Amino acid sequence: MRRLRWWHIPLGIAAVAFAVFWVLVLSGQKTWFSEQPPLMIIPDMDDQFRVDPQEASRFFADRRSFRTPPEHTVPRNASAYPFGQADVAEAEKRFPTAPIPATPFVLALGKNRYEAFCQPCHGPEGKGDGTVVQRGFVQPPDLTRPEARAYSDGRIFHVISAGQNIMPSYAGKLTEPERWAIVHYIRKLQQSAMTAAAVPAGAGALSQVNKRGEGQ
Repeated sequence: MRRLRWWHIPLGIAAVAFAVFWVLVLSGQKTWFSEQPPLMIIPDMDDQFRVDPQEASRFFADRRSFRTPPEHTVPRNASAYPFGQADVAEAEKRFPTAPIPATPFVLALGKNRYEAFCQPCHGPEGKGDGTVVQRGFVQPPDLTRPEARAYSDGRIFHVISAGQNIMPSYAGKLTEPERWAIVHYIRKLQQSAMTAAAVPAGAGALSQVNKRGEGQ
C-alpha cells in the first residue's frame, strides 16, 4: 500500500476546488463579480458611433437622440396623414366608412395591433382600465360607451391617426390597413359589450341550471 505524501493533501484540495469551480461555471452560476469592462479584442461591434433607444446623445445640443423629421418629409413607401386633431369633420368626409371588410384575418390583425398599441391604456375590453391606468396614468374614455359606439368609422380612424388630447398619433407607427383593422376590432369590442349588457344578471347561471335539468 502506497504511503500518503505531504504534497498529496494540497494537490487533492486543489483538484476538488478546480472541479467545484467548473461545476459552478458550467451550471451557469457566477463565481466572481467585477465592475471592470470585459476584455474585447475587436470592440468595433460594441463601441459604435450610434445611440440606443431612449439614450441621450452628446452630438446634439439638446441631447435628444430621436430627431424631429424635417417639415413636409414623408417616410419612404408611406404617406403622411393629412389632418390634425381638430379636423374631425374633414376626416369623416374623407373616410366615411372603412375601405377594407372585417374579415377574420383583418379582425385578427386588429386584435394583434390593438393589444400591442391600445390595450396598455384602453384595457383588453376597451373599458379604459389598462395596465398603465391601474398604475396611475390618466384614464382614457370607455370605447364601448354609447357615445363611442355612435362614432363613425372615419372618426375612430382619425383619432388613431391624428391622436386626441394626450393620446399621440399612431400614423407613424401603424400602417393605414393596420389602423382600419383596429377600427374593426373596436367595433367587435363594442358589440361584445352590448351583448353582455343585454344579458340580465344571473342569466348565465340560470342557463346552466336549465341545461343540467334538460340532461337529466
